[in-house]
Amino acid sequence: MDPEEKQLIGSILSDESEVQMYERKQPRKKSKLSLNAKEFQPTLINSIEQIEILGENYGNDTMTYNSTNSQPYIINERQKEKKPSIKIHHDLKQLQFSPKKHQTMQPITEVQTFFLTFNSHPTLQEDNQVQLQLRQDDYQFRVSLEQICGNQNASRNLQKIFDNGTPLQRGMIFETIEKNLIKTSKDLFGNYLVQKVYLSGEKQWKFSLFYQLKGHFVELSKNQYASRVINRMIEFLKDEDYHFQTEFMDEIKYQVRQLINDNNGCFVLLSCLENFDYKLCEYMKKHIEQSVYSMSQHTYGCRIIQFMLQKQHNQSLLDQIMDVSQQLCICEFGNYIIQFILKSNFKQQKMELFRIIKSNFQTLSYNKYGSNVVEVFLEVIEQEDIKFVTNIMLTADQESNYLFVAFATHPFGNYVFKKYLQLDQQCILPVLGIMKRHPELLQQINTSEYGQKIFSVVERSIQFV
Repeated sequence: MDPEEKQLIGSILSDESEVQMYERKQPRKKSKLSLNAKEFQPTLINSIEQIEILGENYGNDTMTYNSTNSQPYIINERQKEKKPSIKIHHDLKQLQFSPKKHQTMQPITEVQTFFLTFNSHPTLQEDNQVQLQLRQDDYQFRVSLEQICGNQNASRNLQKIFDNGTPLQRGMIFETIEKNLIKTSKDLFGNYLVQKVYLSGEKQWKFSLFYQLKGHFVELSKNQYASRVINRMIEFLKDEDYHFQTEFMDEIKYQVRQLINDNNGCFVLLSCLENFDYKLCEYMKKHIEQSVYSMSQHTYGCRIIQFMLQKQHNQSLLDQIMDVSQQLCICEFGNYIIQFILKSNFKQQKMELFRIIKSNFQTLSYNKYGSNVVEVFLEVIEQEDIKFVTNIMLTADQESNYLFVAFATHPFGNYVFKKYLQLDQQCILPVLGIMKRHPELLQQINTSEYGQKIFSVVERSIQFV
């Protein structure tokens, strides 16, 4: 090959290499990684952890993932059930640019903050639910305030809030009560809220209610529901200054007769006797003495009489009781007064009651309330009187049966016979012997509706005879 041909071929080869060397390469397209891109593969981070991306000239970019879950999450993974929440916080503190020709940059002095929040994480959903619940609770609270009377659920809800709510809520409840105090006190459900003020309210609130109720003490004392409020107020005044008790008693003293003849009024008077100085209540005695039988017709009246007897020996009151003692023995509440005297140390009155009970033993034993009196009588009598009762038990009735069988099978008499079997065995031995020798009598008792209730006691009694 000629030198010229070699030179020509060499130049051609060198030109191709230069072309290849200086050939402009096509720039590779950079894939834009977004939070939704499949190529984006972040690392696992634990709860309450931050990933910080530090920019050279653009401040700090902080991407934060907060979660109360103990297991880590992948930030960008799409989940149908639990979508993570991402909060991008960007602070532009200071921008630095390389100055260009004919261009002037003013420094940025104020910090600009941008927030981008996706409210889809379970924790944020819980926060939203809490806020929604608070709004609903506040709405229900205000509705309950409007329905403070006549609504059982509203009353219960407000009582709970009054115990555990904020000072603002407690104050709102008190103001609502104060505006309609008399009506609320008389209400079937509202009275519990007024009582709640006296149980756990502020002291100044209690005095405020006292002065508002003043002038209505008698009226409210005769009301079934408001009398409970008055009772709570009396319990509060017990430990306060003496003149508050005096103010209350001065207002009701001229209306005691009305209160004595009313069951709710007696409840209030009993509360006064139990909580106030007894000297303040002494003027009640003459009214009570004149109304023994009528007061014995209801629950709190007979309790007042018992309290008066327990407090001091009142001969005048005892005389009034003994005048109607036979009626009281078969009275629904009056029989408790007779029981009280039988258990007390009023010897003269006890002997008189013993005589009355012994002369009417069977009649009282067959009475619903009189049988209670006879049971107490059997508890306090001595051997001589036990023998008297044994003789009654061995008496034959119209059908030539022993009377103790009639007692054992009677709706109320069976309680008397059961109490009789618990007495000293030596005193009741004649009755036990007859029952053991006559199994047919035991069978008669066991097959009866009321006798079978006490048959186990009968069997135990004759076991060792």
